[in-house]
Amino acid sequence: MPKAPLLSVCIPAYNRPAWLRRGLESIAVGDGTDIEVVITDDSDTNQSQAIAAEVLKNWSLSWRYEHHQQPLGMAQNWNRAIQWATGQYVMVLHDDDFFLPQGLGRLVNKLQGLGNQYPVLLFGVLVVDAQERVMKRQGFRQDKLLPPHDALIRLFSDSSFVRFPAMVIRRDLFTEVGYFNPDWREPCDLEMWMRLLARYGVYCCREATVAYRVHGQALTMGSFHRETVNILLKLFGELEQLNILTAKDIEFCKGSFFHQYILAGAWRQLRRRRWREFQQVMGLFDLPELKSLSCPVKWYFLRGLFSLP
Repeated sequence: MPKAPLLSVCIPAYNRPAWLRRGLESIAVGDGTDIEVVITDDSDTNQSQAIAAEVLKNWSLSWRYEHHQQPLGMAQNWNRAIQWATGQYVMVLHDDDFFLPQGLGRLVNKLQGLGNQYPVLLFGVLVVDAQERVMKRQGFRQDKLLPPHDALIRLFSDSSFVRFPAMVIRRDLFTEVGYFNPDWREPCDLEMWMRLLARYGVYCCREATVAYRVHGQALTMGSFHRETVNILLKLFGELEQLNILTAKDIEFCKGSFFHQYILAGAWRQLRRRRWREFQQVMGLFDLPELKSLSCPVKWYFLRGLFSLP
């Protein structure tokens, strides 16, 4: 039996063939070894298979593709890719994201250097727009292990602390904590990170490995509404039940998380000059469940600016 690879790069695809090509090219030209690529495709057609075959035709490592005639849905497509993977570690590279130059090599070298010490790792990213212009550099100045308490504080006080393709997880953990739960809808990734970080903490790595693309087609663009707020509040209830954070911790996290979440959503609409949608997102602050939340100092100016008539 062939030796399992160190890393599985899981790509759940959905109707973005041009950006899928970009992501695959960033793998094919990379210097990473001891990896495999797994593509699970919820797209309307199997065009992505031809793209993968073309881009990876001279690639010496393993890759696999499957197309779902009946789409599995967002979370189940992620789960299928992870279940089909054979690597010791897995990461999910969405079909609109891509590796930075030498990013895949840096990631594999880091895993090899650390051995099997840390089951959950978080790398740095560049946040880019649809044209790949850098909007933000997000990462860590030095490697640092965050134990569960500290990791949960970061996760629930900063709504963008975890960028999905920056997470690298030991594959056997999914048999212990379960897979992504589609019942949690858009925040199902946050619910998964909560389960993982509550049990294992997270090892933060200073290396930046991937580009995380923010654009109008992203599934998260439609998540800034009351239904998602209600799901997030329910998730905070689950966080409280873990008995890891104090009541004071949770109130601090709520204020920070919802201010960043709402203001980020409003900014996305404002950049696209969608004035009505901008006002609708800002109106979430008036929900009875959020109205009493204190505004953190770091968001005070921006909230005041966005609230001007």
